[in-house]
Amino acid sequence: MAQQPHSLKILAIGSPLSELTTLIAKITAINSKHGPFDACVIVGDLFKEGSDGSEVGGLNFPVPTYFTVGRYELPDQVKDQITKTGGEVANNLVYLGKSTVLTTAQGLKIACVGGQFTEEGYDTKGDQFSPVISKDSISSILSHPILSGSLNNPSESLSSAKASASALPSAFQGVDLLLFSSPPPHLSTLSPSYPSSGVSIANSAPPLEEVVRRAKPRYLLWGDGEGFWEREPWGWNGPTGKEERWTRAVKLGALGGEAPSGGKKARWFYAFTLPSQTATSPLPPKPANSTPCPFAMPSTPGGSASNGKKRAALEDQNHIFGGQSTKRGRTDGGAPPDSYICKICAQPGHWIQDCPQKSGRDAKDHSKPPSGYVCKICQSSDHFIKECPQKDEKPRGPKPPPQGYVCRACGIADAHYIKDCPVVLEREEVKSKKKELGPAECWFCLSNPKVTKHLIVAIGSETYVTLPKGQLIPTLPKHIAQGGQKPLVPGGGHVLIIPIAHHPTLLSIPAEDAMSIISELEGFKSSLRACYASYGAVPVTFEVGRLSGRGGHAHVQILPIPKDLADKVEDSFRKAGTAQGFEWEEEPERALARIGPTGNYFKVECPDGKKLVHLLKGGFDLQFGRMVIGSLLGYHHRIDWKECSQSEAEDKEDAQKFKKAFAPFHS
Repeated sequence: MAQQPHSLKILAIGSPLSELTTLIAKITAINSKHGPFDACVIVGDLFKEGSDGSEVGGLNFPVPTYFTVGRYELPDQVKDQITKTGGEVANNLVYLGKSTVLTTAQGLKIACVGGQFTEEGYDTKGDQFSPVISKDSISSILSHPILSGSLNNPSESLSSAKASASALPSAFQGVDLLLFSSPPPHLSTLSPSYPSSGVSIANSAPPLEEVVRRAKPRYLLWGDGEGFWEREPWGWNGPTGKEERWTRAVKLGALGGEAPSGGKKARWFYAFTLPSQTATSPLPPKPANSTPCPFAMPSTPGGSASNGKKRAALEDQNHIFGGQSTKRGRTDGGAPPDSYICKICAQPGHWIQDCPQKSGRDAKDHSKPPSGYVCKICQSSDHFIKECPQKDEKPRGPKPPPQGYVCRACGIADAHYIKDCPVVLEREEVKSKKKELGPAECWFCLSNPKVTKHLIVAIGSETYVTLPKGQLIPTLPKHIAQGGQKPLVPGGGHVLIIPIAHHPTLLSIPAEDAMSIISELEGFKSSLRACYASYGAVPVTFEVGRLSGRGGHAHVQILPIPKDLADKVEDSFRKAGTAQGFEWEEEPERALARIGPTGNYFKVECPDGKKLVHLLKGGFDLQFGRMVIGSLLGYHHRIDWKECSQSEAEDKEDAQKFKKAFAPFHS
């Protein structure tokens, strides 16, 4: 495997969409300020849909720049140029191919799989320019020597395998950059930051998961749709079973095209350095924010992206990283995957229970303690602690404190530690009971017969959309006459999106469930955005994430406001927060990732996609979101939802009006 003798600086840029002059200007500026860069890679679409390719003529790129096919067909003129030159489209602009691995003279290994995935298209036979992922394109890249596992092939002789492996440590075996136009589905699994990222991976490509497992890239980069997201790194196990190689995944927004909904474009470039990789290079350290590997289990190429999500998540729970069953002595049958290494002899080709060295190890007598073992109960070396004859005689209960210890909770000396104090235990029990909230009491659980089902306007497989009781926006003439804006959207349009399963906050949803819930929630948000736009409105979204309390069921509130007020939302929330004495986080996504599933927070998503986050540390006005938007729209008198109640018949009429308006945008 080729070595990389020097560190390399890499620049990644999201879909330019034919704005090549702008692309060159941006690369030149970034290269002058932060370079020089050794390579630039394009993720997503270099050309917009329907381009004739005339943008390429006479261009000169300042840095070697590589791209693959995205969601759209490449222009015929560009295809002809690639066929004629073997890949060079313009000076320093090179087409990698649809599915391949390229190793540069500097030792940089770039792999790519271009195109999008559909179950129908996967079985078709496409050419090197087709923007559809096919079996042929997956087979092509998996058969490349770097991904085919030749170093771990059982048919290879032991001596030749050792000779090959000596070129580079296993921590350096894999590709450097892996470029996709679509994400693999389990990328969000086990990621604390995904629920709040605003990025959707609903249009994922299941066959790419095996490519990721084989490639073990240092960076996985893709550009598909709007949004920027930098996932927490994850590790890959080496021959010893320990994580030694790390992957970072980054989704980039688009450089070209218009900003979404008139707002700012998501971050479209990412610069990073790849340390050298030689036989003497230091091994990469474990990143501080790493997660377990989300691709621990093999998937079926071409399998259904939607039907396989929950099944694969369950499989992830039942296997350790490395492909073995958590139950000893059991495997999934057949030969192990190419990446599997026996933990007894450190060789590939067989499961651990089939290891030829296992019998010798098992021949040892495990019925007696090893040399030097001492039972902690009786201090004998003749038996394990679980077999100690004095085990039942040892007094049970909390360990007594040392002499002179005084409990700070009750003031009693020499009796117990503070954690075992009856006063503390009683206090914790009261607090726990106060926090508990079952579905039968929850306002938002569909299993609660008291839920106002007549306000529900759409139900998915994981979430549902409903108008709230006492929505902020007035719809009745008598309420409109009291002041404020008239409703733009039929039925008002103020809605809640609520997970059907009971979870306190979106961040607290377990990893195996979060992907499907958040993906569907984001789908509803997208549909609502389109619905509001048809009535000249844009959405404002906010979530009060509290782990306890009467509202302890995750939900987000979304309200339509006039487009001409869109640029006032962020400033309104910031000023109102300052007035109440709390601060907004400078890096919202990192703040949410930091608190994870155990934190309380208030989150706002502005019409332009900008996010604001405040971490709750004490008292917080639960009507804060309504207060800010109500003040912006002139609904000062409707901030308290209890003051906005209507009859059930009036509620039903609003729900039916909005349901009819929303239906064309959500199937």
